[in-house]
Amino acid sequence: MRDRLPLPIALVLIAVAVLIGLLAVGSGIRHRNGNNNVITVTGSAKQLITSDYAIWDFSITSQNAQPGRAESLLDGWTSKTQAFLKKNGIEDSELTVYPISTSTVTASGDTNDVIGYQLTRNFEVRSARVDVVQSVAKASSRLLTGGIPFSAQPLQYVFTKLDTVRGPLLAAAVRDAQERGKTLLAATGAKLGKLRGVDVSPFQITPPNSTEVSDYGEYDTSTLKKQVEAVVNVTFGLG
Repeated sequence: MRDRLPLPIALVLIAVAVLIGLLAVGSGIRHRNGNNNVITVTGSAKQLITSDYAIWDFSITSQNAQPGRAESLLDGWTSKTQAFLKKNGIEDSELTVYPISTSTVTASGDTNDVIGYQLTRNFEVRSARVDVVQSVAKASSRLLTGGIPFSAQPLQYVFTKLDTVRGPLLAAAVRDAQERGKTLLAATGAKLGKLRGVDVSPFQITPPNSTEVSDYGEYDTSTLKKQVEAVVNVTFGLG
């Protein structure tokens, strides 16, 4: 039988082992905290902008039992529409007239007999003269009252100078995050240290005062005036 250690010596060795283990655990925690001695804060900044470009899409459709008659009707309405646009200030360089698209009209039931032809011509106005496009779109109801089967999409408003506001907004969002970080740490006695990293979220371009957001970014085209919001997650060291 192997000799046993006296009880006092065994207790001392156990105590030493426990102490060494505690010191190792404590060292690991300090090391881990040292590597994560940071705080991440979200900052944001908003700016109101006014769209500087307008897009307007519309179409005219004719239908007749004879394809030649349908084409003749559409050609006449196309000429009247172009004259209307020119009279109301749309320049030739701002207007695109697309080729005719055609489809057949079939009888109801199982026969599928062709009873007519439908021809559609699409138009698109693109211009930096937003007020002119707004004016002609508002007056376009005259085409309907003039007997032209006119169908229009809502105006699309675009801001083409986003690059001019992107940088200043990001800088303002980072400053906002910095101020929030200082406020959060004020009660703890800690201080905000150096910037460690910045994660930029997609810009949100929405109607004013909107709460809509998207992981891929919003880009509203329905309103003339818009709100641009920049959001950043900023990581700081702790002082």
